[in-house]
Amino acid sequence: MTEQMKFSVVCSLFTWMQRSKSLAKKRSKFRKFLDSFCNPRDYFTAIRLVLPNLDRERGTYGLKESVLATCLIDALGMSRDSQDALRLLNWRKGGAQTGANAGNFSLVAAEVLQCRQGMASGGLTIKDVNDLLDRLSSSENRAEKTSVLSTLINKTNAQEMKWIIMIILKDLKLGISEKSIFHEFHPDAEDLFNVTCDLKLVCEKLRDRTQRHNRQVCY
Repeated sequence: MTEQMKFSVVCSLFTWMQRSKSLAKKRSKFRKFLDSFCNPRDYFTAIRLVLPNLDRERGTYGLKESVLATCLIDALGMSRDSQDALRLLNWRKGGAQTGANAGNFSLVAAEVLQCRQGMASGGLTIKDVNDLLDRLSSSENRAEKTSVLSTLINKTNAQEMKWIIMIILKDLKLGISEKSIFHEFHPDAEDLFNVTCDLKLVCEKLRDRTQRHNRQVCY
C-alpha cells in the first residue's frame, strides 16, 4: 500500500526533482514514482505531500518561520541565545552568523539539524509522517506543536526533516508547477481540481490515467 512506503523514497524524489533542470525529466520521474511506488487506490497519501498547499484535508499548522524557529529551538533543547538558535531566529539575515543559506529557512534549519541528527533514515512511512503532521495541525498550543516536532526530529535525519519543514511551510521549491504535476497524474486532474478544490477527490476519482472523465460523472 502507498501508506507503507518509506518517507525516504519521497525525499529521494524531491531531491532528484529539485536538482534536475529539465521539466520533461521531472514530469517523467514523477510519473515513474506513481507507477512504481503508489497504489492507485491510495494516491492521495503521497500526493498530499507533493502538493501540500492544495491539501484541504489537513488544517493549517499555525507555523510561519518565526514560530517554527522557536518551536525547533525548544524541540532541540537549545538555549535561545545559542549560536544555532540565533541562526534559526535570524534566518533571513545574511552574514557569517546565518551562512550562505540566509533567506531559505528550511536550508538553515537543515544545517542546524545536521550535527544533531544521525545520517541514517528513521524509517518513517508516509502514513507515519501524515499522522504526525495531522497531530501537528491539530495541536492547540506551542508546547504541543514542539512535542510533535521533537518526535519528528527523533525519527528522521536532517534531509528528511528538511523536507518535512518545507511541507509544513507548503513550499517544496521543486521547480515544477502544480499544473505539470496534475497533467502527469491525469489529463483531467487540473480541471477537476479547479471545479472541486478537493485534492483527495481528484486522487480518488482519477485513479486510471487512461480513462477520461467528464465533469458530470466525476463527482
